[in-house]
Amino acid sequence: MTNDWGLKKEYLHSTRQNLWNDDYFEFLVKRVWKIDKPVKIIDFGCGYGYLAQMLMTLIPDGSSYKGIDISETLIDEANEIFKDCNKEISFEVEDMNTYEPESEYDLVICQAVLRHLSKPLDILKKMISAAKKGGLVVCIEPSRPMENAGIYIESDKYNPFENDGFLRKKWMDEIEAGGRDYQIGMKIPVYMEQLGLSNVGVRINDFVDFVGIEGTSEIDSFLNNHSVDMKYKNSKAFVAARCHVISFGTK
Repeated sequence: MTNDWGLKKEYLHSTRQNLWNDDYFEFLVKRVWKIDKPVKIIDFGCGYGYLAQMLMTLIPDGSSYKGIDISETLIDEANEIFKDCNKEISFEVEDMNTYEPESEYDLVICQAVLRHLSKPLDILKKMISAAKKGGLVVCIEPSRPMENAGIYIESDKYNPFENDGFLRKKWMDEIEAGGRDYQIGMKIPVYMEQLGLSNVGVRINDFVDFVGIEGTSEIDSFLNNHSVDMKYKNSKAFVAARCHVISFGTK
């Protein structure tokens, strides 16, 4: 199953705006992944080019970026965003299930993509095949139990366990039906090692979405992005740890 996220563009924009602390992403690029020379990048499930916007300001001049996504709507938006950019950036409409990449990239990356696929391991294998010898493969994926546990609502009525039974059944039903894997973020480093990547490392995204007294205009967005019941709309404060697992390994 491959979703066309162009049909959920507003949700996609809203969640991406509350996903990263810029200083931590820069730390990953420069200190953890140590990208200090021009690199050739491919982004699987690039959407409207969110990662391109972050990466291309941090990596050395002379680098190139290619993004692929099944959504024509999102690819059109990405091309519009970068239409006046003088860097080597391109976007293509591709179905990852049938796409056959060449082994020529220094950095192969995806963000919040494998969680939504029925065969994430197949796509991870394609990502690895796209990397050069010595290339870096990076997957940024959520762990839904960690995300669910990271939510706090300042309200006497808030019960942090009220959805546990429902979510457990939903997630297990999805897996048994051959659908999305709610725990894919935690499994990726294991898969990377099993598929032959070396120096596998794991980090957790440090962003925490906080809406306090001064953020009343952001409450609806918070509730929608984190699947929190609207009955808590009049609560005093809202907190959610993003809990995206960042796994990376060298081919």
